[in-house]
Amino acid sequence: MKLNDRTIVVTGGTSGIGLAFALHLLQLGNKVIVIGRNQATLDQVVRNHPRLIGLQGDVSDAASVRDMATYLREHHPEVSILFNSAGIMREFNVMDDTLDLEWTTAEVDTNLNGTIWMTEALLPQLARQPEAMIVTVTSGLSYVSSPLHPVYSATKAGVQMFTNALRVQLRKTNPAIHVMELVPPLVAGTNLQPDMQGGPIPSMSLDTLVKHGIQGMAHNKKRVVPGFSKLLRFAGKYFSDTMSSAMARG
Repeated sequence: MKLNDRTIVVTGGTSGIGLAFALHLLQLGNKVIVIGRNQATLDQVVRNHPRLIGLQGDVSDAASVRDMATYLREHHPEVSILFNSAGIMREFNVMDDTLDLEWTTAEVDTNLNGTIWMTEALLPQLARQPEAMIVTVTSGLSYVSSPLHPVYSATKAGVQMFTNALRVQLRKTNPAIHVMELVPPLVAGTNLQPDMQGGPIPSMSLDTLVKHGIQGMAHNKKRVVPGFSKLLRFAGKYFSDTMSSAMARG
């Protein structure tokens, strides 16, 4: 996959993994559109990086996704890469009866529904390009559930299964659309997992993750599993219960 002179949409592009990839892809000579839910944050990111294009939207809201897809179709019809990076991670006790039900499923709305909705909404546009790509960001916790983050682990496993099915379908119907899953380990320098920083799970720098991800995109890899995620993948296959218990103790 050629990674220059492309128009690329990055969800969750105002911080963390999304912003890191957006800036690197910008440096490679692409037009990069970052999507963020908070207008003030989005404006600040664009002020800091004037070559980025900001688009306010909420991937957890189907109406907002439809509006974004319409805007992109009308103003940026050449979009050929969708980088699904929007995600939230919440730690909670399932026995805490003070939590609203909607609060406990917010990760489903953003992480899982948001990925599916953005992909479905932009697929017709991507299918019109000579070559296109969809990247989904899952997690090493899609292989081994984190007891402290019960819904996050479930959503990332769901995104992984959706990505696998999407790849197989498109291979038959639209082989020019490549599908890549990026499976980050714990990543330093993000606000997604601050409670886990410095714990027993080794982290990876954002720069290293971006290097692995860009290489995978350039070579049309089906899946990029760097760092500690490789061990979690193995553990999830052979001793997931033991690994989950160890993570809980840590």
